[in-house]
Amino acid sequence: MRLIYACVLLSTFMLVTASAAASGVSPHSYGLPDHGALTLLIPDGWTSEFKHPPNRLPPTIGLMPRSGMPFAVLITAGWPTGPLSEAPDEATIRSEIAAAARGVASQSVEGVLPLVEIKGVNGGGFYFAATDRAPNPGEYKHLTQGVIRVGEITLAFTVLTNDGQEAEVTSVLVMLRTAEHRGSNSV
Repeated sequence: MRLIYACVLLSTFMLVTASAAASGVSPHSYGLPDHGALTLLIPDGWTSEFKHPPNRLPPTIGLMPRSGMPFAVLITAGWPTGPLSEAPDEATIRSEIAAAARGVASQSVEGVLPLVEIKGVNGGGFYFAATDRAPNPGEYKHLTQGVIRVGEITLAFTVLTNDGQEAEVTSVLVMLRTAEHRGSNSV
């Protein structure tokens, strides 16, 4: 059964990689301190900035357009912190994202922010989307935020956009669904 599952995953990855080449995305690999590497398929018109905080803390990847209407994407990789800890399970991720959604719901147009499940090649998670009821000048109007598990790590993500940028949000969600993590012993 595991062999069949592995073959399905390999086939899915090969199809995603082939379609990525045709759709204007490029793989970018980011080294994670003592935790292998993360590979994301980033649209060719975007730039990325990789920030390593001191003391081997989890890094953050910032994404933005090279030109055109601005948007911002922040992706922070996280991992278990102790020898007995594990990456959060689906119920824990759901609970954390539900709490984050409740925290911004009162400032949103929607008022209630339902969670959306996201399934990736190597795990799953949840996210929500909110529209700021009264953004200040220069602030983004739309927020998409969540967490997805990718192998042994989790990716906490925030996408900030304005009207007419639904395609950018979709691109981020596809990027997260196809994210690959290779552990430190396979790098």
